Amino acid sequence: MINLPPRTKERLIILERLLERLIEQQEDKNITSKKLSALTGWSEDTIRRDILHLNMKAGSKSGYSIVELKSAIDTALGIGNSRQKHNCCIVGLDKLGSALLENSIFENSPFTLVAGFDTNVNRIEMMKSSFPLFATLDLEIKIPAMKIEYAVLAVSDDRAQQIADRLVSAGIKGIVNYTNVILHLSKNIRVRNVNTVLMLKEMYAE
Repeated sequence: MINLPPRTKERLIILERLLERLIEQQEDKNITSKKLSALTGWSEDTIRRDILHLNMKAGSKSGYSIVELKSAIDTALGIGNSRQKHNCCIVGLDKLGSALLENSIFENSPFTLVAGFDTNVNRIEMMKSSFPLFATLDLEIKIPAMKIEYAVLAVSDDRAQQIADRLVSAGIKGIVNYTNVILHLSKNIRVRNVNTVLMLKEMYAE
């Protein structure tokens, strides 16, 4: 895995997904920085600078090989072995959490959604899902038993820190945080905050 600047890493993750779709469509073998700019909205210079981090050979006049570029990004991001799956769970199955139960968002990725957790047992019994749903009381049992590595946190703000602490104690390596709470966890736990207002502020400030 290459040590990438944060913004470059974010763009390469998006670019990897885009290239995956182009490979599935089997339309072209190569792609130029100009076409990538049109598809992403990023400048051609930005795209070329990001690709320079991948230690790829310079693109030809016809552009970069789509397959080789995706492979280089996978290697740089440490996701080169797509057959190695990482189990994930969702904690908090209210409106937002239940919307995230759609398993198709994990298709063609190294991640598999294998469990959901909620405090409301009645809600769990009424919901339909392609994978098992459990009470949050079972977090410490089910996470290690099911080898779950990552969690999507969508609980109420007043319970966010407590649940996050329990997830870490159970062996979770990283959390996608959909709450408004800034989680205080050990430095070895990866946290990504998905807050709509915060992201809008970041865009406004750019």
